[in-house]
Amino acid sequence: MRLINLSSLLFILLCSSGELSAAGLVTSIEKDHAGNWRVHYSADTAMTRLVFQRSPDQSRQTRWKPESAAFEIVSLDGHEAVRRTDGKAFTAVGFRLTPTYVVLPKEYAPFSPFTDGGMLVHSGRFFACPEQCNDSQNQWQIRLQAGKNEHIIVDGKVHRAEASWTDQDSGKSIYVGSSKPVTDDNFVSVIDTGLPNALQQLMAQRLPDILAFFSTKMGKLSFRPSLYASYSPNADGGYGHQGGSLPGQVFMHWYGKQAVEQLNERATLLFFAHEVAHLYQRKAANVEQLQDAWLHEGSAELFSALAYTAISADQALLPKKLKIVQQACLDALAQDPRYSSQAQTNPNVHYSCGMVLFHAIHQDLTAQGHDVFTQWLAFNAAVEQGKPATPATFLAVVRPALSADFSKQLSEFIQNPQFDAKAFFQRLGTLLPPTGAAGS
Repeated sequence: MRLINLSSLLFILLCSSGELSAAGLVTSIEKDHAGNWRVHYSADTAMTRLVFQRSPDQSRQTRWKPESAAFEIVSLDGHEAVRRTDGKAFTAVGFRLTPTYVVLPKEYAPFSPFTDGGMLVHSGRFFACPEQCNDSQNQWQIRLQAGKNEHIIVDGKVHRAEASWTDQDSGKSIYVGSSKPVTDDNFVSVIDTGLPNALQQLMAQRLPDILAFFSTKMGKLSFRPSLYASYSPNADGGYGHQGGSLPGQVFMHWYGKQAVEQLNERATLLFFAHEVAHLYQRKAANVEQLQDAWLHEGSAELFSALAYTAISADQALLPKKLKIVQQACLDALAQDPRYSSQAQTNPNVHYSCGMVLFHAIHQDLTAQGHDVFTQWLAFNAAVEQGKPATPATFLAVVRPALSADFSKQLSEFIQNPQFDAKAFFQRLGTLLPPTGAAGS
């Protein structure tokens, strides 16, 4: 019997005392000694199809190779799905994977390689359900097995060779490799030694300062976050970077030689500060609706700029950035001044318009003797107590601290879908600090 099947059996036995998952499905991911990756799905009842919960494109159809010719991956109802070519039911299926970096639309890459052979794996890429996924499906039982001398980091905890966990929401970034993680007061981190020394030093020196800034403003985290920074060459000449944050994690991947040769120190620090800000936003960052993403993205943009200003003493950054994002916001609203309409098709407005709006909130709060970070903590407290992470909850929390005039404008922006957002953001532009000023 192959190792992957033994692993699946062991995992089923380990989990037999409780519910395997909402769908009765076990996902086993394996990396063998030669660096090959496989995934195996095993269900407790027969199914006619296995549907993937996240399908930003159809790339599984070319990057996942069925271990048996009896199976295929097809597109069904907007999702990628596995089925037998003869239409019969099945209880298990396995695939050989392509463990290289690939950019997915509005989704994290499934594999982010490190130059020493390590890998960052996005678990959400492997979420699947028998027959179909539904809104109540939000638990996935996953087991990962690697080489006996390799580390596996899950939720900041370091395992050796194998790990099992219950996953949910958007998934996790899982590190698999032989590099020894660095554990200190700030992070559990793995920094690719293939990255330029200047970047490695920048992160080692500045990221603790960013955490210290947010800890002072928003309280220390109750956990030690994980930080991953990786790099892989790109044979086709393309280059770029992608990063983000998941609960308790911040990660960044550069691909292609030019991506690291053209590295911008300020942009890199701002990116990390933005993602770290999401960690400190805590549960209030879990905004429910896409059109409301300005709430957590706009605030993170402002918070990151304020953090960068504090640790670098670069007083010109904030006003320069505000000028750029305000113009980007107005350009986005030029064709349709309704923010709710633009927010559905242009995710960039959450960052540009959102930062301008949060700067205006910050200015108004400061004028009333309040603080934007303190108000965010009050918003998070409301969410922790069961209120939804919505603009309505934020407004209810912050309204008493705002001036009457600005409170009225903010209420209109939040509550009226026909509100003329372009005119609103043009007015907010008059409140921006002049270029060269500190901007508070």
